[in-house]
Amino acid sequence: MGATDTIAEIQAALEVVERTLDALTSRGDDKAAFELSRAHFNARVRTSWPASLAPLVTGLERVRADGGLKLTETERADLAVAITVFRRTIDS
Repeated sequence: MGATDTIAEIQAALEVVERTLDALTSRGDDKAAFELSRAHFNARVRTSWPASLAPLVTGLERVRADGGLKLTETERADLAVAITVFRRTIDS
């Protein structure tokens, strides 16, 4: 996999984060949206990237696993892909 492919995967995973935040907010899951938003912000501003993605992965895993949130199965599947991409990025 080339650098261009990796960047495209990371961009797609970040778009999943944005869509998830929008979905959580629009469905009234404000606490989960706030926690995920905070993790997303921290991942974007830290200089230790990609290691700073670890809290974002944790936040995404928490959101994905929370059966009380009003996420669809497709949204949960998209989160699983994003989590995998971010973990692979951290481990590279």
